[in-house]
Amino acid sequence: MPAWTSGAAWFDAVMDALRTPEGEELRRRAKVAPDTLLRIAHADMLAADADTGRGVSTAHETVAEAIRVCKKTVQRARGLLEALGLAVSIVEGRYLTVAERKAALSAHGGRQIKAASVRALTMPRRWAVENVHLPRRGDLDVKTPDLEIKPTRANARQSDASRPPAKTKRSTRSRSPKSDQPRSIGVQRFAAGLVARMRWLADGRHIGQVCAMLERCEVDPDRWTIDAFMDALATGNKRAGFTVAEPGGQRDPVAYLGWQIRNAIDPNEPTPAEEARLRAVQTRAEQDARRREREVEEERWASRDQAAIDEAIAAMHEAHKAWERSRRPGRGGAA
Repeated sequence: MPAWTSGAAWFDAVMDALRTPEGEELRRRAKVAPDTLLRIAHADMLAADADTGRGVSTAHETVAEAIRVCKKTVQRARGLLEALGLAVSIVEGRYLTVAERKAALSAHGGRQIKAASVRALTMPRRWAVENVHLPRRGDLDVKTPDLEIKPTRANARQSDASRPPAKTKRSTRSRSPKSDQPRSIGVQRFAAGLVARMRWLADGRHIGQVCAMLERCEVDPDRWTIDAFMDALATGNKRAGFTVAEPGGQRDPVAYLGWQIRNAIDPNEPTPAEEARLRAVQTRAEQDARRREREVEEERWASRDQAAIDEAIAAMHEAHKAWERSRRPGRGGAA
């Protein structure tokens, strides 16, 4: 895919393409005025990555509002740029799946139901100097891992339930000595949440046993939600190839759950919520960097003499009028 050499070179290529008979014919069919097309092209140029011309994800409505035209005009203008070989759609806009909407909410905290189209601004091949391979449409996919835990056969339940706790490498955090202080409300609520999911944990036992097991396994309720904890436990068991015994085959469900936690969850690894916050920070940092790049580019363009741009548009209008006069019958050779 021919990448641009610079935003200024690409914008010059747009004006050059409009001066050709083919470009003029395509523009007339698209029903877009030359100056309108140039302003839309300029908006896309500012939204693109400064080095490659990729990453234009502004919606038609956003550009239309910025330059005060209708959405359909922006859509036709962008289609014209593609027809001229000056742009290409990499990923088509679409509605997000339920899982993707949840991921977007975790990433940036906002409600998002659609993914915008992603475009790349390209140079016609006679101006291109580098072939950059861009992803094909449809290559971006979000897959949800299978977290299903299958029950074991009846003859394997007893051996699984009676398996002694394995010695594993635990957290380097120092354990706090026992004290007579009551357990935190967070631990008690987390234990109650687990019992609500696995009612057999409290079968004939005090919930304090579940709290004690969580403390021994260094489960921090401030870092986990019940849903995320259950998903992490299921994923860890599956990764280890471990099949969970059914409740009836567990001689000591609380100890059995503690053994699973020690083998499936590393307390030193970030939780899904922490990973989501880290991704959100990284995303904001990337967005800030791109915004700063756009601001620098906008300042550079703003520093250029606006009269030069107006002069280029006026010259293009005059060239177009001269071209139309030359096509009128009996006028080509008039003195």
